[in-house]
Amino acid sequence: MSMNKRDFLTATAGLGAALIATQVAAQSGPPGFRSAPPINSGVQPSTVDLNYKPRRINKAIELWEDGQPVYYTGSGVNPGVDPYAQGVKMARTWADAICYECEHGALDFTAIREFMRGLRDGGPTRSGHRFPAVFVSTPIIGLDEAYMRANSWVLSQLLDCGVMGIHICHARDPKAIQVAAQMAVRYPFDYPNTPKLPMRGLRGSSAGFAAEIWGVTLNKYCHIADTWPLNPRGELFFGVKIEDTIADMNVAQTLAVPGITMAEWGPGDHNYWLKGLDAIPENEPMPRDIGARPDMQAVRQRVLDLCKKNNLKFLNSATADANMSDYIIKQLQDGAMVIESREDSAILGREFSKRKMPV
Repeated sequence: MSMNKRDFLTATAGLGAALIATQVAAQSGPPGFRSAPPINSGVQPSTVDLNYKPRRINKAIELWEDGQPVYYTGSGVNPGVDPYAQGVKMARTWADAICYECEHGALDFTAIREFMRGLRDGGPTRSGHRFPAVFVSTPIIGLDEAYMRANSWVLSQLLDCGVMGIHICHARDPKAIQVAAQMAVRYPFDYPNTPKLPMRGLRGSSAGFAAEIWGVTLNKYCHIADTWPLNPRGELFFGVKIEDTIADMNVAQTLAVPGITMAEWGPGDHNYWLKGLDAIPENEPMPRDIGARPDMQAVRQRVLDLCKKNNLKFLNSATADANMSDYIIKQLQDGAMVIESREDSAILGREFSKRKMPV
């Protein structure tokens, strides 16, 4: 349902804390994709262009090209949840992107295909895109080159489901990331205006389902299903998680690998590696702001600095609480361009960055 001008003015008037609290009061629980994602409160930034016309299939890449951050949430596909029906609902999410979590969730290709089919059938988004960008946090980790070569089939299978991004956990070895970013997720073509890389892509000729989900022919899909910004026409993105102390030792070499789009520092896992079992109090709640610790801040800053050096999009969680180290405005000021958050943080962030694309 389109938003008329009166509804828009009503929704955007007074974007203070009281409005945000009213619009997203039902969003209880911690930020991040593990909480049940809300659908959409309808709040638009005051700078929105209601006549906006999309120019890309991938909503996230289009936002990055406009210098805007991307906000993401989880799929909400859990045991007992019908993935197709959930996809239909999530087609109208407040988020720009959806992380389909398979690092600890089930790696079920059929469920992912059904979720993508539901997204397609439930769309388009209010911005006019066919569906929100979907990326998968994979169970395949960046352990070493041999491991990645042996498991590369999983990444091509995921892309054949119609998703638009791959996110590799525990990116420890630059060679492993090179195999993933340059072989596993790419076709063997030499694309125009795209650097020729040392490793040639391995994807094959049977991505018909993905092309159907995207709404293009298979031939067209082959021309645009490449990683951005390596390929300016690419509609896929590729991310890595620097989330343990072994990954830290190789982070400069890893984040210099051509073909990466975004990177994060994995505070949850880093907390385990830096503090051990003491990171998890047995009989009391977790500390409220583990990211504020000096050792955690040092890891974050290193990844942030290398993202800026290598022109990568920095990923960080964010909250609407100004007293927290991951306060949304601070994250944006630091240069974060991929934000894991709830809708209240996104409302603040989109207003701060003067976003034009509708939500």
